[in-house]
Amino acid sequence: MKLNKNSSYTLLHLLGGQTTATKIAAQLDNVDVRSVQRALARLVELGLVQRKGARNNPAYSVIYKSLVIADIPDKLLEDDQRPETTFNHDFITYLRASSEDIFDPLFPQSGQAFKNSAPPSPAMTAKDLEYLTVELSWKSSALEGNTYTLLDTQLLLLEGVKAKNKTEFETQMILNHKNAIAFIVENKELFQTDIRFSTVEELHKIIGYNLDIGTGVRQRLIKITASNYTPLAYPRQLREYADDVLMIINRTADPILKSLLALALLPYLQTFEDGNKRTGRMLANAILIHSIGRGFSLRKVSARQLAMAYLTFYEFNSMLDLTKILGAELNR
Repeated sequence: MKLNKNSSYTLLHLLGGQTTATKIAAQLDNVDVRSVQRALARLVELGLVQRKGARNNPAYSVIYKSLVIADIPDKLLEDDQRPETTFNHDFITYLRASSEDIFDPLFPQSGQAFKNSAPPSPAMTAKDLEYLTVELSWKSSALEGNTYTLLDTQLLLLEGVKAKNKTEFETQMILNHKNAIAFIVENKELFQTDIRFSTVEELHKIIGYNLDIGTGVRQRLIKITASNYTPLAYPRQLREYADDVLMIINRTADPILKSLLALALLPYLQTFEDGNKRTGRMLANAILIHSIGRGFSLRKVSARQLAMAYLTFYEFNSMLDLTKILGAELNR
């Protein structure tokens, strides 16, 4: 049994703070209470929701340990009529209060699969670092719409040859990735202990250099293209939750899980006005480079695949698809 349209709509309203069938039905057009009750029963059967209170007027709550590994069908994310979602304070509170073993079901073999496939190794060789710099700079930029090819990127970064018929904006984006990787390599101490917000800010500043992206915590509300998710609006809240997110990332000793959390949570918070996913990718790589001696480029990942994985996390708080992407990259 999987989520269907009605159960997914109901789940999204539960994530938005509605707790009873009556309240959820009031938010849905042309859906009666009995339909919502059936959807809630399905969610309970799937293990995503628990029922509490009196039998004649029960309340429902999300089971985040199950939701974080939930398989969300793509067709539910392609439904333009799905309910809108906002930043889930309860989810972050749950992550803060929980131990890291809640993520074990994301990984086969009791959470050891990534560790076994990507054991610690010596520092990256110059050749390995060169390869990662070119491939990551190209792919991370391409995921943002940059039209540089892999060969164009190699010639720019290794030979200083700018590609013809490419904009200065595209060229700068590629160079910014190279500079961000250089910053990571040169400042090992910033990524081996607790990662500070000032470090994340510096990564973002490098990624956004000369691209007309404001530095520091954003001062305005933003929307995410093709998503029904709306992040936090207020700078003070953003800054406070940035510390919460870094606390969640920092407290785990497992570098693979730490990298996954950076890849997911930084873009989810959307601390900056632009470049959040790029900053998350760079931080996730920094963690791995200085722990297991390798990074990842997402070379085999399509823009659609990554976008759907982020929609799954933004709207349903499931990390399953992002975990699959990172796992495939580390096993490549």
